[in-house]
Amino acid sequence: MTAIVKTKHEEVLGFDPTSKEKNVFKIIMTPYMAQYILDHLNNNNRKIVEGQIAAIRRSAALPSGWLWDGGAIVFTTEGNIIEFQHRLKVIVERDEDVEVIVVTGVDPEVFTLAAPAKNRTVTDSINKVDKTATSDEVTVLRQLIKRRAGQDAQAKGVPKLTMQTAVELWDEWKTYVRSGMRLTADFFNGDVTSYNPWERQFNAWASLMEFRKRGDLVKPFLDTFKQHKLKKTNSTLFAEFEEFLKEDAVIFLAGENKARMIHIMLCHATDRFELNKSGNVEFDFTVAKACHSGMLSKGTYRDFLYNPQGLVITTKP
Repeated sequence: MTAIVKTKHEEVLGFDPTSKEKNVFKIIMTPYMAQYILDHLNNNNRKIVEGQIAAIRRSAALPSGWLWDGGAIVFTTEGNIIEFQHRLKVIVERDEDVEVIVVTGVDPEVFTLAAPAKNRTVTDSINKVDKTATSDEVTVLRQLIKRRAGQDAQAKGVPKLTMQTAVELWDEWKTYVRSGMRLTADFFNGDVTSYNPWERQFNAWASLMEFRKRGDLVKPFLDTFKQHKLKKTNSTLFAEFEEFLKEDAVIFLAGENKARMIHIMLCHATDRFELNKSGNVEFDFTVAKACHSGMLSKGTYRDFLYNPQGLVITTKP
């Protein structure tokens, strides 16, 4: 009788990852097995994305622990994995056994031959429980969560919008997001287009105004701004607001830095508008003040912050 000789892979894993047979089965993945796969069976895979590892790490740390989502570790007939490497890293990091599905016998050319799967988004997660939520609304939610966080110490421990927190945060904020977007709708109806690139920042600001029970100020503020833009009235506040946007230190900002600056400017303009609701008041701002630390002492910017004192927030007892 011929003895069956197991390969090193089979000795460690308990199955043949190079099998030509198309099999699907369940195993208990140990940290040792996970590290072995990463070291020996992870050739030519996609680059590791640290953000994805961080998301898996947060998910695994929830009270519910590792959630069974049906995701599988897939091996080609050459014995290489094409899925699951990020989760394997977290299994090793957390040093715990996890029940996983294994798929073998996959064509090595699957990456180039098969249509790519659509990555799940935060909007997809929210739509599981609320099909009425739109991607625009979720974008505003993301913006206001960022603006609530602020920077530096203020951002420590602040909830972040992730696949794991999306449903809870949407449920908490959807009323404010939708009412805020309704308040800005007339401003962005096509008559004034120069601010369209920053519509989401305006919507986040309006949503936060609603949250702080100051929404009644949003429409007069935007109406006065719009009348100034259409040259129907002349507002000192909004004339100087627009001049400030042309400052060298502002005009060349992009991405998150520009988004943060627009938010800071809106918050300061709100404080000034409250002094004179006709808009006949100076903007009275400098680039030196237009930053997180310069806005912390008082006013709308501070009022929006989740943690204005900068204390480290922890959910642990």
